[in-house]
Amino acid sequence: MAVQAIDIQVDDVPAATKLLAEAYGWRILTEDPNFGELDAGGIRVMLSRDAMIPWGKLDGLIIHHYVDDVAAAAARAVDAGAELVAGPLQTDWGTEAAYLRGPGQLIVDVCRDA
Repeated sequence: MAVQAIDIQVDDVPAATKLLAEAYGWRILTEDPNFGELDAGGIRVMLSRDAMIPWGKLDGLIIHHYVDDVAAAAARAVDAGAELVAGPLQTDWGTEAAYLRGPGQLIVDVCRDA
């Protein structure tokens, strides 16, 4: 068994769906004002305004998106509207990484093994 999907609460589902598709090349599967779903290369990322169970604001979650060229991926994300928080940089655990913020405080680490 494997994790196949992750659901993230965001205030602006259409903006987050658009940014993730444009910034990281994820394919949009569902696009709705209250729910978006993207194929992030083997895992589905679902974006929701509400859930069947109570949940709080996004905190403590980073999506790690592996790429071949961190600088190019970070530039693409910034061009699509993401905010560069840090990087590109070499991490202590042996990756090259850039951290980007999108709608709803969503953090994506574009990275590659060094």
